[in-house]
Amino acid sequence: MGPISFYQIILIFAFGAFVYLLYLRGNRKNREINKYIASELENAINPVSKSYKNLGGTIGYKAFYERRGYINRIVALFTTLPRQSIIVYPFHLLFKGHDKLQLNIYSEKDLAVHFALVKKSLNYEKYLKNYSVKNLTQKEIEHNKETFLIFYNSDISLGFCRLLIEKFKMLNVLSIIANQENRLFHVNLIPRKGEIEPFIKIFLSTAKNYLEK
Repeated sequence: MGPISFYQIILIFAFGAFVYLLYLRGNRKNREINKYIASELENAINPVSKSYKNLGGTIGYKAFYERRGYINRIVALFTTLPRQSIIVYPFHLLFKGHDKLQLNIYSEKDLAVHFALVKKSLNYEKYLKNYSVKNLTQKEIEHNKETFLIFYNSDISLGFCRLLIEKFKMLNVLSIIANQENRLFHVNLIPRKGEIEPFIKIFLSTAKNYLEK
């Protein structure tokens, strides 16, 4: 093999600069996403105390919020796509990957509802892997060209699910689970800018009506 030519050196440096610029751009985009997720969550939750744990670089955060009322504690986990990686990021796009936001919403009082509501998709079972639905009634509802599966234990649980589907903007919500045993609502959604705050606000104000008196 002969010596590397001047043009090859230029090409190597150009490629390196291109990769570095993509890295910077991806990191900047992820920082922006993390910032607006945290901002919208705080505006919706109105916490009396909060703390954040970084998951490494711009990967995301685990956030802890305390608030007034019976629904008094929320733990959020939000992660971003690896936009800074020229190798990994294209595969996420190929397999329809997306940024993620998971919420565990805890109540001091027992829940009056027990259900799993999931948007029907090829891999919807993954949202039920930690939740047993074998003793629950199943119902399928179509709304605005979307199909939702509901696993529920009572008419009040079915009614809450219908309200969520028909009245709320559920375009980016992947699943909502009401777990009576742990007194929590578990929510999975795609965190799109401008849609997190209004959904969480409405959900919190409505969910408090479905606690045991």
